[in-house]
Amino acid sequence: MTKQEIIKIFKNAGFNIFVDNRLGELVEMSAEDAFVFSSITGANYLINQNGVTMKGRTEVFIHRSVFSNGYLIYSPGLYSRDINGYLAEGNSADQLLNKYPSVFQGTKYVLIRDIPNNAFSNIEKMEYEAIKATHNPSDYILFKNYSSGTSFEPFLEYLLSLTFAKRGYLVENQVPWFQQNLKYNNKILQGGIPDFSASKTSFFEYINTFILGSKLGLSVNLLSVIKNFRTINNTLFDKLSLNTYEHELIICEAKCTKSGAKQGEKQMAKYAEVELADRIYLITPQKSGISHQCFGEFYIKNCELNSIEATNKLPTNSDQKFEDQKWLDDYIKLLLLGNLKFEKIIKFIANHRNKNKLELLNNYDSTHLLDAVTSNTNGEFIEYFIDSI
Repeated sequence: MTKQEIIKIFKNAGFNIFVDNRLGELVEMSAEDAFVFSSITGANYLINQNGVTMKGRTEVFIHRSVFSNGYLIYSPGLYSRDINGYLAEGNSADQLLNKYPSVFQGTKYVLIRDIPNNAFSNIEKMEYEAIKATHNPSDYILFKNYSSGTSFEPFLEYLLSLTFAKRGYLVENQVPWFQQNLKYNNKILQGGIPDFSASKTSFFEYINTFILGSKLGLSVNLLSVIKNFRTINNTLFDKLSLNTYEHELIICEAKCTKSGAKQGEKQMAKYAEVELADRIYLITPQKSGISHQCFGEFYIKNCELNSIEATNKLPTNSDQKFEDQKWLDDYIKLLLLGNLKFEKIIKFIANHRNKNKLELLNNYDSTHLLDAVTSNTNGEFIEYFIDSI
């Protein structure tokens, strides 16, 4: 895909295309939309000569607990550890706002540059210097479009995020999935990580409706910084809806070339064996030619995203899906905590320790963060969150 084709895709997706006399065509975005774009594609804000990306700043898990015998495998990202192993603030909403205030305000412009395979790719400094003569570089985001197609896979994931967020789903790229061998249905399943997921849980819909006041979904990357973009409703609503359990999971494998479609189909077959996903899709730049008996497909035609649905319904395991919903609910809680002042997070953990008469775990303070989240019901968590925000 060339720059001009990507520009047309953005235009067809509803974004305004702004023409600058010196920089050419730019994609205009709100600060919130730009944050999601950077988080998924790794595109750099031109805040300095090296650029700053928001990608990877909300990571908290490596695996889903349903694949890890009930254990939550923690990964520093949103929360970090200090030199003594105690929980540190990491990439909380307050921390990011303090370090990069320009990220959360004003209109942003995506600058797309086509880059040949053998070209010097570190062009942030050059673009930064060119822009700052007449504009504020921090208002610009650089998306490097490599001719090899390597940058297009995350762009495809971004297009899926736009599509499913509009349908009310919580969307995510680089899904925490199983990487180890998994014994299931008398088989040993080899690991893999889907490129994209879209999910709905009763807990997310409660938060989306009552706390965020939205009918649209959103990116997982926004949950931990949502207060920097939106007004959070801190009125406590009826908690009865938090006791219902409805869960839908969609996953997708992205391949930036048509030739990779067959490999993608093999990977999707592995994901289907776990029996968690209601639907599984492949996304490629062109129609792939895979069988649509079990899997759907997204592809680009005339610079618009098109889809084909699977003809058969995938088998799912209701017990596993119930466990996975609980995992997703805890995942959402961990991300939402990122909006609180750090001392409120520490208090949340301390309340858990006091309630259970636990001692502070030296060098493993993050364990009690996970325990505190999983031991609080959805209703208890919402009460604390609303009281503390």
